[in-house]
Amino acid sequence: MSLLRRLWDRRERRPVFVGVTLLAVGVFLVYPFVDYWLRSAGVASEFVFRDYGAYDAAVERWLDGEAIYQRREDGGFHGTYLYPPVVLFLFWPFATQLPFRAAAVCWMALSVAVLWVGLQALVAALGYDLRWYERAGLLWLMAGFHPLLLGVKLGQTVALQAGLLCLAAAAMLGGDDRRGSASGALTGLVGVVKPAYAPVGAHLLRSPRRLEAAVATGLVTLWVSIRAFGADTHRTYLDVLRWGIEKGGSARPPGLWLPPYYKPLSWVPAALAVRVVACLAVVGLAVFSGPRARPTVFALGVAAFPLLTPTTYAYYLAALIPAFVVLLVEELETDGGYPGVPVAALVLVSLHSYGLKFVVDVLPDLVPPFGALRPLFPMLQPGLWGNAAFVGLAAVRVAQHIDAFENDHH
Repeated sequence: MSLLRRLWDRRERRPVFVGVTLLAVGVFLVYPFVDYWLRSAGVASEFVFRDYGAYDAAVERWLDGEAIYQRREDGGFHGTYLYPPVVLFLFWPFATQLPFRAAAVCWMALSVAVLWVGLQALVAALGYDLRWYERAGLLWLMAGFHPLLLGVKLGQTVALQAGLLCLAAAAMLGGDDRRGSASGALTGLVGVVKPAYAPVGAHLLRSPRRLEAAVATGLVTLWVSIRAFGADTHRTYLDVLRWGIEKGGSARPPGLWLPPYYKPLSWVPAALAVRVVACLAVVGLAVFSGPRARPTVFALGVAAFPLLTPTTYAYYLAALIPAFVVLLVEELETDGGYPGVPVAALVLVSLHSYGLKFVVDVLPDLVPPFGALRPLFPMLQPGLWGNAAFVGLAAVRVAQHIDAFENDHH
């Protein structure tokens, strides 16, 4: 039975969920047209692949024997290549074989394809089948999810990393030793590409096999990286990481709006301490949860990543796609579950950038007294509330499976 048919069959038992889901599907189906209109009006950005340009330039410097990382006059690295040295191998085939725009388009096409395939694998691992028209429609729905679309416009890595997370979750749900190792290795690769994704490894704490595979993946890539780029380059990369953490502590005021703006904890006193405590809470939930919590532990780690990483952007919210799929199925299969919550949260996340622009630029003009609330604007970020809903729901479900005496070995 197709997913659409299953959804329609729930209209009498779960009318609110079906209504919210149909509304969400409508939002994602229409948004590519909205984005076209916003681009025509000069509001939304074009497909300029600005971030891919930094990757392309770093490959060129590497091949010319120059330093990969470029320090600005202020001592920072803003606008330059910020990934680990070994990640250049991802971009090298495109940067060396094709003109800039063609290379960026091919890079993004491959990344989106990985996500598309990964999503289908995850849905299948959860016990659902997709018809051919649903597989095709999935691509359009992906295009209507703004954090992913924003990442594509910039030429970012978010589509690839979300796809790897989907594949990691699918392998984890497979349950055998080989797939458990694959899940750990894929999760490790996500962390190699961007160490900021570290919270997505929460599920590794429930399985020695997955953790060993992730650690082994990290060590192998580190060895390859040092052999290829040298120790000095890696020492500079440590400076890049320190700069990123320090930069994450200073928030750009939302009044200076940009599409990638997402500072979920900028309004919280001692935000770094709050992040540390929250990370320890995620670790505690992961360690003491029983095997039945395996999917929701994965969802919790993935959902916590954009909320807790020191420097984050709106396109990081694309990582919530696999968390959404896992939580939606969990809520559908739980007696008294709330499947409408992850659906509504995903809509909030998708509407984050231009919902914030509405709060920052439109409402103060329409309702002048609203401008007095400008100091509270960071608390009105739509993505914050959607992200928090994912984390809260996942944490509750994991807590319901607390069992300190069982281990998930797969």
